[in-house]
Amino acid sequence: MEVSMEKLKMMVVSTTNTSADISMNGEKLEEVTSFKYFGATLSNNDTSTVEVQNRFSRSSGPS
Repeated sequence: MEVSMEKLKMMVVSTTNTSADISMNGEKLEEVTSFKYFGATLSNNDTSTVEVQNRFSRSSGPS
């Protein structure tokens, strides 16, 4: 299996300010605070605030 290091990211989900230092093939993975997964925004603070705001803004768009 081939892994693209440019596309590979990681996220730590925690209610406390936690970080991780993970490497693959000698390269440190980029840590992100949120990402889209099947259209839903997941965030590292284990809340859905960003996703709820995104859904409200999409539903109140121009008709």
